[in-house]
Amino acid sequence: MENIRKVWDQKGSKTAILQMLRVHGPLSRIELTQLTDLSRATISVTINELIEFGLVRETELRQSTGGRPATNLELVPNSHIILGADLNNQSWILGAFDLLGNTVETKRLSFSPLTPEAAVQALASEIPNFIEKLDKSPIPLLGIGIPGIVDTHNGRLLSSAVLGWQQVELGTMLEKALGWPTVVLNRSRARGLSECRYGAGKDYRHMIYIGVDSGIGAGIYVNRELIHGALGGAGEIGHTTVAIDGPLCPCGNSGCLQMMSAAPAMELEARRLLRIGAISSLHLQPGLDLQMLKVEDICRAAEQGDELAGQVVSGAATYLGITMANLINLLNPEAIILGGTIPKDCPLYVQTAVKVMRQRAMGQLSASTVVQIGQFKEIGGALGAANMALDRHMSFTHFSGQASIAK
Repeated sequence: MENIRKVWDQKGSKTAILQMLRVHGPLSRIELTQLTDLSRATISVTINELIEFGLVRETELRQSTGGRPATNLELVPNSHIILGADLNNQSWILGAFDLLGNTVETKRLSFSPLTPEAAVQALASEIPNFIEKLDKSPIPLLGIGIPGIVDTHNGRLLSSAVLGWQQVELGTMLEKALGWPTVVLNRSRARGLSECRYGAGKDYRHMIYIGVDSGIGAGIYVNRELIHGALGGAGEIGHTTVAIDGPLCPCGNSGCLQMMSAAPAMELEARRLLRIGAISSLHLQPGLDLQMLKVEDICRAAEQGDELAGQVVSGAATYLGITMANLINLLNPEAIILGGTIPKDCPLYVQTAVKVMRQRAMGQLSASTVVQIGQFKEIGGALGAANMALDRHMSFTHFSGQASIAK
């Protein structure tokens, strides 16, 4: 929790307690003492103040066997609002959330052309209108998730092959437009953070999130905090080599995981097999144009027992399973959370990946690792990015001030 500890070292016990309840969920006073290194007396006094402010409440932990009932402390739902946005293709998913991760409001914003300036303008111009629909002003911080390698420390997009952008000072651009501190985060890492804090990974301290759709990205979380790496690139497993003679990747390497296991790879392999005459129910689609065959069609056919589709799905999932085994042996997580459209829509893909993972990872480590499907859809990136903004910039003063946007 090094990054969050720096925040409370500078800003006091109230911030420390609020951050721990945000990150870990309901906690007892003893657990708060252990996590924050604050004294019991300080914890007691500060909790009473936070309860008076309407930020924290006590809840009964379990049925007492006598004496004073055991209690946990938790954040009050809907006490404050945070904003986050996730960039996908040429549209933003803008979301408002409470401090417990509940979604309050969402909006999709399209923009054109696909340039940093157009993206920033679309988001910055809509946020004032979006805020007017909320029943309270949000904390004046913004988190955004974006595909590519991101220097989160400086709010800079280093490069994004998906967007065709490089060396973009997105954080600075948005801060100038809004007047708010802005945190920029890789989209997969942001989506994983939402699963870590509020979704399928909320019961685990150490987990890995892997998102699989048109590409493959990951996030690594230790003590429920994202590991960034020196340049923000920790988690780029889509560009790890899994097939030494595999196809060329846009990154310049050959045999990258995403070239073997992501949606485009599955579509290309299915088209190749159909082109050379393999028999499949996919042939029965009226007016089938192989160029229009999508991963959704392949996954659906595989789940219905189509042999060709099952072969494609299993082949792609095998490479992911090998990668998961390597991650288990290297990092020993409690859980791996699989997100993205393919794990959500294709049980065979997940089953194959998990089977291969357990075959190839060290037995004791693999047996103790849980694999689950992510709970959040598109909104997860915005929620995770908003949380990262609070991790970096939250101060107790945010809970008494009002949001304002520079005109």
